[in-house]
Amino acid sequence: MKRRSFSLILACAVSLALLASCGNGASSSQSSTSSDQSSVSSSQTGATSSDTSSDLSLPGSSSSVEGSASSSSSSSSSQGSAINEPSIPAPEQTAMTLNRVDFSLFTVGSTFRLKAANVPEGEKVTWSSSNEKVATVGEDGTVTYVAPGSVTITAVAGDQTVTCKVYCKAQEESKPEGSGSSSSGGSSSSSGSSSSSGSSSSSGSSSSSSQVDLASFYSTVSSTYNVPGSSEPVDSQLMEQYFAGLSAVKTEQCLVYLNMLSMNMGEIALVQVSDSKDVDTVKSIFQTRIDNMINGGAWYPEPTRLWTEDSRVVSNGNYVMMIVSEDCDSIVKDFNALF
Repeated sequence: MKRRSFSLILACAVSLALLASCGNGASSSQSSTSSDQSSVSSSQTGATSSDTSSDLSLPGSSSSVEGSASSSSSSSSSQGSAINEPSIPAPEQTAMTLNRVDFSLFTVGSTFRLKAANVPEGEKVTWSSSNEKVATVGEDGTVTYVAPGSVTITAVAGDQTVTCKVYCKAQEESKPEGSGSSSSGGSSSSSGSSSSSGSSSSSGSSSSSSQVDLASFYSTVSSTYNVPGSSEPVDSQLMEQYFAGLSAVKTEQCLVYLNMLSMNMGEIALVQVSDSKDVDTVKSIFQTRIDNMINGGAWYPEPTRLWTEDSRVVSNGNYVMMIVSEDCDSIVKDFNALF
């Protein structure tokens, strides 16, 4: 009985030992499997880490990686810049123009200078006349009356061409009407001319008065050339203010077309004195007006330049003219052609 009990106990102990042994083995196996998996994971991680660290640790590898990244960034930036940068359209070329599309000349030898604007950069303007027997044109665009008729002046610069029509009037067309018009011109003038109603002008002066109508001449000049100023002669008060002493001179005709704009780009004054001794007095008064404008009266650079370079005081017999215009020389020729 005791042996049987002992054997039973021994068998139980052996069984428990076997069970314990089997449990530890499974756990160990699981542990080992887990450990192996962890080792594999660690190995993979380590390999990745090792790859990365080994790349960075190689001599020059850091700059190479950084350079690669920088190059990629630069490429990306370059692409972005190319995409985002707005395109700038090429500037449009402004069409070339002339200061006149047409004009008239009235006396043989009179001139007018055409000027081109918006000339293509680097190009020279070439001028030509359709008929040089009627009018010629110089290299600077100056057109000269040769004979009655009409011509087309052409200016070419690069691929641009512009034209101007020029009418050279017959000589008789430029001559003013007789003394009947002259009286109206004198009546519209200021007190200087009205004071001459009782003056005793010489026979030479009277003869000249019947030949030249200054009001008609002004009308012709102002319609042909660029002559800024009032459309009617100024009154005695303004004339005395700007042409001091002129009202005291006895005149047959006195026409002063004052320019009251601050940008004074020209004036014209026309006088026929009763006594030839007063010609120099009137010329001096006109020159004083010009000098005052040059020395501050013109205010702005361009008007000052105009009054300095393009002003003339001329006389012919008892007639005196002050002209300030870019066309002053042509107007002087027309004035002298009246006599």
